[in-house]
Amino acid sequence: MNLVSNALEGFSPELYLSALVEVAHSDGLHPTEEVFLKERAESFGLDLNNLPAVPDDLSQLPSSTRIFLYRDALMLAYADGQLSEKEEEHLAQLAQKMSLSEKITSDIKEWINDFSNLLDRMENIIKAVTD
Repeated sequence: MNLVSNALEGFSPELYLSALVEVAHSDGLHPTEEVFLKERAESFGLDLNNLPAVPDDLSQLPSSTRIFLYRDALMLAYADGQLSEKEEEHLAQLAQKMSLSEKITSDIKEWINDFSNLLDRMENIIKAVTD
C-alpha cells in the first residue's frame, strides 16, 4: 500500500487550506499561524484570500486525507504554543464534519505530542554537542 499516493487521491488543496484557515482564525490569527498558512498556500500556488467555504460534510474525503487534514489543523492550532477553547471547538467541528471518531482524534493528538517530544530530544542532543 502506498500511503502517500492514497492520501493524495481525492485531495483538494483549496479545501484543505480553507479548513486550516478556519481553525487559525477561530481565536484570532497568531503570527506563527499566519506563516504556516502562507507557506502552505505558496506550496499549493493558492491565494489565501480566495478560498472556498468548507462544506458541512467532509466524510467522503479519503480517510488518509481526513487524518492528515486533522493532524495539520491540530498542529496549526498548537503553533502559538497553546490550544484555545475556540480552537478546540473548531477542531471538534472539523472532526465531526470528517466523521473522525474521538479515538482517532485522540490518537492523532498523541502522535503530535510524541513527535514534539522527539524534536525536543533532538534539540537537546544538538545543544549538548554544541555546548
